[in-house]
Amino acid sequence: MLQSACPRLKGLAKLMRETYDVRSKLILREGSDMDLLKVDYDLIRIHRVIGRHRRYCGQCKSWDARASAAFPGVRLPSGEVPVLPYDLAS
Repeated sequence: MLQSACPRLKGLAKLMRETYDVRSKLILREGSDMDLLKVDYDLIRIHRVIGRHRRYCGQCKSWDARASAAFPGVRLPSGEVPVLPYDLAS
């Protein structure tokens, strides 16, 4: 998994992981449909915020460019970023 140096993106990623944990617990405990719908809405909102952040943050743009340069001959579907086995930031 890519490790970004952007602190804002790290905070959003943590929020997304926590929301996925809440969603998983709701599914396991057979929570109400309304609660599950609220959590799904939150996940969609978080994904949009992350996408918007990555489009406008200069640090994230340069990070995405470096990550895509790590795999020069590989064509990925649009919008996907390669998963690297190590942290390139260090």
